[in-house]
Amino acid sequence: MLRVRAFFTSFFIITYTIFMSLLAVATWPFSPRGDLFLFFAKVWSRVIFFVGGIRWRTERSDKLDLQKSYLYLSNHESLTDILALFATLPQKVVMVAKRSLFILPVFSWGMWLAGFIFIDRKNVKAAYARLQSAGKLIRKGRSVLVFPEGTRGDGGELLKLKRGGFVLAQTAKIEVVPVGIAGTAQVLPRDTFPVYPGSIAVCIGEPMAPPSADEDLPTYMEKVRVELDKLREQARALAAKP
Repeated sequence: MLRVRAFFTSFFIITYTIFMSLLAVATWPFSPRGDLFLFFAKVWSRVIFFVGGIRWRTERSDKLDLQKSYLYLSNHESLTDILALFATLPQKVVMVAKRSLFILPVFSWGMWLAGFIFIDRKNVKAAYARLQSAGKLIRKGRSVLVFPEGTRGDGGELLKLKRGGFVLAQTAKIEVVPVGIAGTAQVLPRDTFPVYPGSIAVCIGEPMAPPSADEDLPTYMEKVRVELDKLREQARALAAKP
């Protein structure tokens, strides 16, 4: 029965995503900055969680100033992380996404129109150039989301963090907000299709000053890594609450 529901949820996600993406693309002329798309993204994720029997909880630092733009850096263990972050982040954010997502019809069109940044991870030089576009969005007041591991882990140890997001924080002089996610790897394990009911949690940490121009980047990256691990543990405890 659980597996049947999981396949139903997966089918619903596909059809509902197409519908919401078409709606977002159709309304783009009325919101060229992408605000409507990002509003629909929050509704989209929360409806999917409701239909799929996925309980979500969130905690966030009271030091966040929602009038400012931030660079959110989150761990990554499942495709449902994107849903979890759209559902819980307190600001509208655009995401730095891998270029392969751009092949998804309709959904990727809405992402592109909303200002999402697609990068080719195999071409480091081009990826850094595209990150400059994210810097421009930040300077225009838009918050940006990056998965610094670069790809999905298995819910265990954090993968090695990539430099790109940290270079962006350094050059754009943008505060970093670490985010810990837990439970999504059980809802949708890596390289599987069905989406199962479950409990997930997102814990949003305190803003961290960006690395200064002369600061050692690996040292700063380690500080963020420590915070990500703390927030993941906090999220695990939150997701496990009855």
